[in-house]
Amino acid sequence: MTFGTGHKLVESADLDVDPRALKREVRRLVTPKSVSEYRAKIASKSDLPEGVILDPAAGSGGQLLAYSKYLNRPCAGVELSPQRADFCAYQFSEATVNSSVIAICGDGTDAHGVMSIVESRTGQTSICMLHVDPARPMDTQNHSVSEMQPPLKVLLEAWSKYIHVGPNGPAMALDLSPRLAPQQMSEIEHIVSGVFPSTAMTWEWLSRGGGRVDRLCLQTGPLANVGSVSRAVRLWNNGSFSTLIDNGNELDSFDMGWSDYKLCTGDLVALIDPVVPKSGLRGVFEKYAGYAPGELVWIGKSERRPLALLQDGVQSESEVRPFVVAQGVVVGRFPSKLDLMSIDSLAALAMKNGVGTIQIRCSSEPRLHTRITDRLRQIMGQVHGSTGFLIDDGGSQDLVLCREL
Repeated sequence: MTFGTGHKLVESADLDVDPRALKREVRRLVTPKSVSEYRAKIASKSDLPEGVILDPAAGSGGQLLAYSKYLNRPCAGVELSPQRADFCAYQFSEATVNSSVIAICGDGTDAHGVMSIVESRTGQTSICMLHVDPARPMDTQNHSVSEMQPPLKVLLEAWSKYIHVGPNGPAMALDLSPRLAPQQMSEIEHIVSGVFPSTAMTWEWLSRGGGRVDRLCLQTGPLANVGSVSRAVRLWNNGSFSTLIDNGNELDSFDMGWSDYKLCTGDLVALIDPVVPKSGLRGVFEKYAGYAPGELVWIGKSERRPLALLQDGVQSESEVRPFVVAQGVVVGRFPSKLDLMSIDSLAALAMKNGVGTIQIRCSSEPRLHTRITDRLRQIMGQVHGSTGFLIDDGGSQDLVLCREL
């Protein structure tokens, strides 16, 4: 069904394509199911008004399917690309969700044109929530915010006439690159507040445990934690999650310093999930781990493997334990680059200190990582002992072997 605006409602009955070809077309756009469902669960706990959930750059449509599943609301996805719009329609037809999930091929910034289709199909005349996952350059920090497509300012201005604006602003989830620099984040905040003044905003940093920040999302209005600037999320494979949230006065500076302390045998250290420092919540981590301000020493600044020097281990029942990747006691130093030639020496150091299994949690050449871990398993396959992990020393070029607690 084509409308006068040039937008087209895409329905599965109209598709005459190979589903496998459609999947190849949008493979890189697919948001992991666990992330999509987490976002939907969070939104389902919010006090949203009546209306349609809209994604004006829907990609594969997976996020809308999750919203439909957990919120049972009418949803609409818009895609400029006919191939991607076809894939959305195919996805919606294959999923067991309510029938009010529609795919539209057209311009996501043409709010009037999109709403003419939405109203005719769902009877709804307003938007209760906007989910935006704009296309963006791969190297986001070297590009401007204005290069996002569709342009964020243009998009928000277009939909400001239709989205419900409550006392804390509209409900929006802006799914952005986790590599955004602080200045770029400020630019985005400025765009949002320029279109919707006095809107509550919370930045959400999400990790799935792979040693990196997987997603960065700006949650606004009913989706935000009012009075909190930042929250960190550790998402588990089974769909459960843990959160750290600032209370309005506990947010660290992004430029907070790191110690160059050189680790010694007997030191107790912890590898911390990178969402904690990236979200500025090191102070919150310290508080709930039972440390007084400044008592916990942060060492070895790293985007992927931040380290903390502990006085006591973080207990399993602690609120921050989900954000501890590993913790252990330093049992030896390894003053050598990790490569295929040095594996025998590492294995000898481990066996000497009662370590039977080693997890590689230090920097290594990606192309050699699998070969190194396979070789270690071959050498130590029959060795009995504790689990250990190998990390970079924050105060030197050495590697450090720890026996896990």
